[in-house]
Amino acid sequence: MTGRTSASWPDARTLPERAPLTDHDPTERLGAEDMAALHAEQLLNAAMLDHQRAAGAAQASAPGVCTNCGDECLPMAVYCDDDCRGDHEARVQTLRRQGLGR
Repeated sequence: MTGRTSASWPDARTLPERAPLTDHDPTERLGAEDMAALHAEQLLNAAMLDHQRAAGAAQASAPGVCTNCGDECLPMAVYCDDDCRGDHEARVQTLRRQGLGR
């Protein structure tokens, strides 16, 4: 084989750099049903995160103290009466509409 030049493989230094296998879109080969399942999972995760944020941001009142006015009420009650509950719920709903509520 001396004197003959065989087709040589390119040197590793001259090869173009390949993108790592992890730099591709993992959803590019999913079918319609798989995409729907993925979308449903994403929506569920977002809803759970919103719920956790809302639960964490909710003000917990002390047992026996009205959440609205702060007056003393029944030991396990959240509001002292229906008027306080209605006032508080209306105020919270207004704040949410304004984007200020939790």
